[in-house]
Order: sequence, then C-alpha cells, then structure tokens
Amino acid sequence: MTQIETETEHRAPAKRVISLGRVKVAGLACLPLVLFALGFARFEAGRAALTGLSVAGMSVAGLSAAELEQRIEVRARALAKQPLRLRIADKEAALTPAELGLELAPAASAERTLAVGRNAGFFLNAWRYARSFWTKEQVLGVVRVDQARLDAALGGLEAKLIEDPPFPGGIEVERGIPKAVSPRSGRKIARRAAQRELERAVAEGGTATVVALPSETFAPTLAPGTLERNVALARAALSGPVVLVAGERRLAVEPADLGDLLRSQLQGSELVLSIDAARLDTWLASRRATLEAQARDASFEVSARDEVKVVAGEPGVRLVAEEVALALWQAAQRDGRQGELPLRREPLPSRSTEQAEQLGIKRLVGSFTTRHPCCQRRVDNIHRIATLLDGLVVEPGQTVSVNAVVGPRTQKNGFVLAPGIEDGEMVDSVGGGVSQFATTFFNALFHAGYDIIERQPHTYWFPRYPMAHEATLSWPKPDIVFKNDSNAGLLVKTSFSKTTITVKLYGDTGGRKVTSSVSERREIVRPAVELLPNREIEPDEEKVKDGGMIGWSVIASRTVTFADGTKKEEKRKVTYKPKARRVEVHPCRIPDGEPGATGERCPEPVDADETNAEAAPVQSE
Repeated sequence: MTQIETETEHRAPAKRVISLGRVKVAGLACLPLVLFALGFARFEAGRAALTGLSVAGMSVAGLSAAELEQRIEVRARALAKQPLRLRIADKEAALTPAELGLELAPAASAERTLAVGRNAGFFLNAWRYARSFWTKEQVLGVVRVDQARLDAALGGLEAKLIEDPPFPGGIEVERGIPKAVSPRSGRKIARRAAQRELERAVAEGGTATVVALPSETFAPTLAPGTLERNVALARAALSGPVVLVAGERRLAVEPADLGDLLRSQLQGSELVLSIDAARLDTWLASRRATLEAQARDASFEVSARDEVKVVAGEPGVRLVAEEVALALWQAAQRDGRQGELPLRREPLPSRSTEQAEQLGIKRLVGSFTTRHPCCQRRVDNIHRIATLLDGLVVEPGQTVSVNAVVGPRTQKNGFVLAPGIEDGEMVDSVGGGVSQFATTFFNALFHAGYDIIERQPHTYWFPRYPMAHEATLSWPKPDIVFKNDSNAGLLVKTSFSKTTITVKLYGDTGGRKVTSSVSERREIVRPAVELLPNREIEPDEEKVKDGGMIGWSVIASRTVTFADGTKKEEKRKVTYKPKARRVEVHPCRIPDGEPGATGERCPEPVDADETNAEAAPVQSE
C-alpha cells in the first residue's frame, strides 16, 4: 500500500505541469486575436479614417473627422484652380473644375471616407479593417455639380474641339434673301458619359493625366414644313426697316442689318427664328452714345444771392441687348414695323433728389477770400485745387481729408511746376502754391465753427496770410482734415479771379457763433546771420541778399457758441521760425569752420594820416 501511494504521489505533479503548459501555449496563440478585437472595437467606436485609405489623391490614414474634412477642404480649393486636360479625338483643351462647374465637397467626401470599414456587416467590416494593414484603398470624393455651368462648358468644348458638329438646319440670309438650309449629321459630346468621366477625374483629385471625353454621332431631324414656314417668316421680317422709339430716342434697323442679326434655333423638332442678342450687342456699340445716358446725381445750385436750390437727380438710361432683340423681332412681325424701344432706367443716381433735400443744406455758413498777385504759375495750381473741391458735399458726421479728395499733385492731375515751401525752403515743385487755397479753405471752416481735426501752419509767416489762422498743404502730408459735426450736409463752393480765391460753405450749423483772437507775439527769436562768400565784394563791404525775419510764438483761440448756450473753447500755440539774414561778403570775412571759409586774411586797413604824410612833397628851405 505504501509503495502504491508513493507512486501516485510522484505522478500527480507531472500531470499538472503538462496542463499548465497547454494553457500558456493556448493563451499566447489567442493574444493576436485579442489585440485585433480590441483594435477593431476601438476603430468601430471612433471617428477616424481607416488605415491605408486615400481620398482625392492624398493619404488620409488615421485622420480624425475634423482633420479629414479640413484636409479635403484644402485639397478642394487647390483642385478648383488646377486645369484638367480634356481630349476629344486628337484635340485637347484645358479647363479647371471651377470652370466646368465641378467641386469636391469636403463634408460629404469626409463622411464617405469615414464610412469605409463601418458601412457593412460585422464580419465584412472586420475583414476590411484587417486588410487595411497591408493594402491601400482609394476612396472617390463626392463631387457637387453646377449643371448649367457644366452644360455650357461642354457646349464650348464641342465648338472648339469637334470639327464636324451636327447642323440642325436653319435659315441663312444672302443679299437680303432668306433661304432654307437642311440639317446634317455630325459628332457631338456624349453628355452623360462625359459628365461621368469628369466627375470621376475630380473625385480622384485630378490625378488623371488626360480625361478623354466620349463623342457620338447625332442626326438632327426637323418637323415637316418647319423650314418652309421659317423662310416665309424671314421674308416678311426683312420686307422693310424696323423702327423702335422711346420719347426722342429712335433706333432704326435696315433690312440688310436685320438679316445679319437673324438666327434660327432648334427647339425639339421645330426651328425658331429670332434676333441674335450677341450680334445685336456688337451692332449697338457705335449707337449707344446717342441712345444711353449716365446717371446724374442730385446736386446743388447756388444763386448770386447765396440761395441754395436742389437740382433733381436722374437715373441712367441703358439698352439691354436681349430686350432690344425681342422688341425688334416683335416689331418686324407687325404691319407698321414699329415698336417701343426698351430702356432700362439704371443705374440709379448715388444721391437721389430726396437724399439731397434731406441733407438740409439751406444757407451760407462760412466764407473766406485771400488775394495773390496775378498771372504767376502758382495761380494755376490754386485754381486747379479749387476746381477739384468745388461742389464737394460732406454728409453729417463725415470726416474728410483734403488730400484724399484732391489726390497727388501731379501733372497728370492738372498741376504745374511752381515755387512752394519744402523743408522750410522755397523750391520749385509740381503743385507749388496750393497752400494759398489751404489757408482760404481753413479760414472758411474755422470761422464757420466746424471741427478741424488736422491742420499745420507754415514754418515762416507770410504777410499775405492772417497770423496763426493759416495752413500749409502738401502730399501726402501736411493735410487738412475736418469733420462735419453739424446735423446738416456741408456744400463746398469755390470761385476765383486772377488775383483772388474764395471758398464758401453752405449748410446749417444750427445757429452756432464763432469768436476768435490771436495773442501778442511772444518768445521772440532773433534771426541768425548767414555769410555767403562773394569775391567780387570788397573786404570792407557787404551786400544784404535777404533781410531775414524774427521768429515768435502766438496763442490762437477760438470759441464756438452753440444755440443752446454751450461753448467749445480751443487754444493752440503757433510758432513761426526765424528766417536767417543772408549777407554776401568777401571770403576773408568768413570765420574758420563756417561754410565758405578759405582761411585767407583780409588786408589791414591803411591809416589815412600816414598815407597823407608819405604823399606830402618835400619843402626846401
């Protein structure tokens, strides 16, 4: 018994070892399946593209839904501008998807891509998921189609690439006589098949080198008698001139011209005659000037007594070729061969009569005049800038820059070369002298009480301008910028003579009153002396070339009193620089280190007594 039990005890552990080994082997064998199941379950539950997928010619493996749509959207924008090579037989043309009316749809394409591996049964989805690790798969993008644009593009390709198109039959006019032309068969694009090829090319991301468009033979057929009926209709239409009238406007078309404008189109199996709008548009080109008119904005007229009147605006008058073509064809079929000329009342004026009246421009609110010598070149520039600003209308609350309205002072803009101030010096420049107008305009605004946002006085004072109440102007700076801070519009009117420039402002400032003052001169600065070398001047002489001018400062004040009694007080310090006194002297008078110094010494002055003694005669005793 003891021996048997001992044998039993030795066998039992051996059996347990074999059992555990099998479990370990089985576990290792099942591990890939477990990992696959976990990965597949995670894929099914998520929103990411399957491994190995590409869409519209680009890899999208593992992208999230948001990343996928964004990537496709970028690709769609690029693809829209990428020409496709299109071939019919041995001829080619290139059009972009945008020109064809085809567009890759990002959202729909992303949804289609995300559905791969999720849109079939469990086992098929699992198989596709497993296969994605060693195979690549192309998903076609979703393409949106603008059918009208695509049809038009295919029609254009037919005309360009097909040499023997079908002819549906029609009416031709030779020397004023219409005749029938029978239909004939020919080639045309197979529209549905061609559309499928084009959609596929876009869905693949434009990766195809050439897109072959299929064509087919087409034999048009006409209803019995349609050619004969249209020949008779054309003869009647061409029997005399056709006249369209609208008020004083009159358009007459002679039979020869009308024959050139006729076209016949196939509708079903019937031919339809009409006037070709495209040909008519070309024919009208030389006649539009007498038949059309530009829109006229409502404007303002000012009498010699400063009374303001609104001049009514008018819409433009325009001919639309399609509308004129229809009217011509209808008139050609009437006994009197006359009809109404269709006119489009467009465009509308940018400022209507009602809008002009609502601006409330009622009276003169500001005026200023400055004088200048006659007939100088600068006067041409003064007159030019005044002309450019004449009639300017400023809306309530609007801010205006004079430079923005006038533009650069160039010869192309009507300005001439004349003296002007540049960096404090008088130099010739195109537009020189416009500061005379700037001062005049500024004072009109200033005394009318409008808000002046930007203005720069001159560097030096010129006696022809009111001290501290003047302005300079150049391009692009300095500028005059002001705001119409009233409740009414502001009308600028300018006038000039050979020696004066006047700016008048019209509007309604609500009865505001303006007072102004200028302080006494302060902070006087003596001018520097500038010595100019001139060897023709004796050492003990000098010649004053420019007497110079002192510099000083003043305080300019303005008080604007409004109708309700409130006041706005403004003060500004205006400083005028001293202008150097320029004197010509002999170079020996210029100290060392100064411009023009030569280092030479001036001759010593001779004593008059010594000169006389030397010159006295010797007297003998």
